[in-house]
This record gives sequence, structure tokens and C-alpha cells, in this order.
Amino acid sequence: MLILLLCFYMLVAHWLACIFYSIGRSDAENGVSYSWLWKLGNVTQQQFNFSRVTNKDTVKYELIGGPPRGTMYITALYFTMTCMTSVGFGNVAAETDNEKVFTICMMIIGALLYATIFGHVTTIIQQMTSATARYHEMLNNVREFMKLHEVPKALSERVMDYVVSTWAMTKGIDTSKVLSYCP
Repeated sequence: MLILLLCFYMLVAHWLACIFYSIGRSDAENGVSYSWLWKLGNVTQQQFNFSRVTNKDTVKYELIGGPPRGTMYITALYFTMTCMTSVGFGNVAAETDNEKVFTICMMIIGALLYATIFGHVTTIIQQMTSATARYHEMLNNVREFMKLHEVPKALSERVMDYVVSTWAMTKGIDTSKVLSYCP
């Protein structure tokens, strides 16, 4: 279950990275020269440029150049992971209003996913310690019973061996109770 949650977390991080890239690309195509993509282009010394494209009677400007797509994806994924884990080193930052609004939403999603994962981890640990606590409680009850009724030491040791081996075989599951559920 925990592995499935972590895979889901990575899938959400991928989706958010793709959306963050799309927002940066859209801002860059609309001439916003201070978006994270423009800054990445400047840092990697692979700047974006506009190319004039003419189709019949229309003139359109197209964004060309820039860092490789893999670099842009890794940078977007890095940003989403730092936001979702609340680390936020700040070397990649939301610059435009669109990026900032999306980052706020991403932080909320990250907080919810984190709460879900930590909740499941807590449940797993609680279940593990619950079985151990039941085992030790049962052993203590058997010991107290034998002390209270002054059971001879040899018999007491045999009873304890029986209780321990029975628990090891059944893992604390009440077989008769489980079988009572069956038709």
C-alpha cells in the first residue's frame, strides 16, 4: 500500500511538472521574458528566440531555441518535488502570476498527499506494535495467572512454551473465531 502511495505521489509530481512546464511555455510564448523558462535558458546559455512565421495573410511569432526538453522537464520536476516536499531551495522559483498561483495550488496538493502518506505510515506502525503489544500482554497474563495459582515451575515452563509456540503458529489469530465467519 505504501509503495502504491509513493508511486501515486510520483505520478502527481509528474503531472504537476508537465503543467508547470506548460504554464512557463505559455507565458514565454506570450512574451513574458521573466518566466522560469526564460531564466533557465539564460542559466544554461541556451536562450529562447522568437521566429517570424508567415502563413498566407497572417504573421505569427513562434518560440524557438532554449534548453533541451529533457532539461526543462527535469527542472520542472525538481521544482514540483521541492514544492510538494516543502523543501523549496529557491534556485527555481515561480516568477509570473500564473506560476505563483499554480505553485500555491501545488503546495496544497503536496500537503494533502504528505498527510495521506504519513497517515498510512502511522497506521502501519500502529498495526505492527498492536500485535506485539497483544503478544506481550497475553504472556504477562499467563505468567500472572501461574504465579497467582502457584503452578509448579516445570508445568509453568511447559505452559509458557505451549503459549509461545501456539502464538508463533497462529500469529495471534483466533482460529475458531475466523472459522465462525465461514458458512
